[in-house]
Amino acid sequence: MKKISLIVLGMLGLLNACTTKPDVPDVQVLITEGIEATAPYFTKDNNGNAVLCWTEKDGQDSLYRLKYAVFDAEKKRFNTAVTVPASAGCSNSAESMGKVAFKADGTVFAVFSRRFPKEQNPYAGAIYYSLSDDAGKSWSPARFLHSDTAHTYGRSFFDLATLKNGELGAIWLDGRYGKSIKGSALFFARTEKGKGFAADSCLDKGTCECCRTDIFTDDAGKIHLAYRSITMPSALAAKQVRDMVYKVSADNGQTFTAARAISNDNWEIEGCPHSGPSLAADKNGLQAVWFTAGGGAGLYHSSAKTPETGFGRRTLLTASGRHPQLVALSQGRAAMVCEEPLSAEPAHEMNHLHGTMKMSHAPAGAAKITLSLLKNGSLEKTAVVTDGKEADNHAVLTPVQDKLLLAWVREEKTGTKLCYTLMNLKE
Repeated sequence: MKKISLIVLGMLGLLNACTTKPDVPDVQVLITEGIEATAPYFTKDNNGNAVLCWTEKDGQDSLYRLKYAVFDAEKKRFNTAVTVPASAGCSNSAESMGKVAFKADGTVFAVFSRRFPKEQNPYAGAIYYSLSDDAGKSWSPARFLHSDTAHTYGRSFFDLATLKNGELGAIWLDGRYGKSIKGSALFFARTEKGKGFAADSCLDKGTCECCRTDIFTDDAGKIHLAYRSITMPSALAAKQVRDMVYKVSADNGQTFTAARAISNDNWEIEGCPHSGPSLAADKNGLQAVWFTAGGGAGLYHSSAKTPETGFGRRTLLTASGRHPQLVALSQGRAAMVCEEPLSAEPAHEMNHLHGTMKMSHAPAGAAKITLSLLKNGSLEKTAVVTDGKEADNHAVLTPVQDKLLLAWVREEKTGTKLCYTLMNLKE
């Protein structure tokens, strides 16, 4: 790839150009009706169109609500944004963002979390969903995603995927086991035809409390999961290790394999880095990227032709990157977007399911967004998307024909906003 060209996105008048900066693409700012927009996430609708969702703060009641818009690839613009009314008061976390997913029949599910403000535990909360069977014109009241609805602990860091049978699968981190386990627990649930989510099941106990989870369905219908686990290996004198692990189901979520380490990084840490894994698959197998500080800090990549039997050796992609997001492209290529902090923020409290702890966590200072292209698992090209003069973070991406659509959070003194760009993959 010798050149990366930019096509400016039209947001039906909602987008407003940022100042062009040398050696980086022009970008667009999402101008919303609210006073703040954050937590971007890309998915696909039942027709294969790219869909962006985000969380937006209303200027009238100061409540956050989940919104989404479908991207029109021919017109190079987004359709009118849809608001999910039942999401009023939802969380605005950029690492545990609200999301939408589409069943094969077009039913839209919006999933979001909210805290229980009157509980003694300040992080107690629940995950809810609301559905629409008329393309977002009307929505059901909010329902609990999980079967246990106690108000004394937290649930969050969920992910969604459309399954091979056209239904949806969801995973999340759940604090229902309290102090009886280290960390939180990973749960899974599926929707039923013509209904919402059925009863949930616990897949693992002892997971890192505050990192993104990832659920992914490949073309064969296998359900792949990745998340950060907590183990205490005897070889390390039972010190706490938080490494990425993997599970897969070949029977549409009825059973999953035992957790297997994606990489034995042996990261000894008693805290949460707020940086989860990302999976992508093509005909050559499954690929994973993740952040660790075990054996050297940075973003690493690994792949597996048959991940049930183990992943290959890890490869360092960047020593300073955080919050990676990975997508598969054609001809053995993949693309990863992340932020590269130029200054780390001071230690601060993390949002845990069972309590608080202080961690040094980037970014809140200046950071640049970078795009990396991989070929057969090796780094091929890296492009700078933003120049690092702003507090840019939590970038996401999705393929749109022969281009990549990117979005990210930009933090400013007056609040947060979203920026976008569409980048050409052709040479």
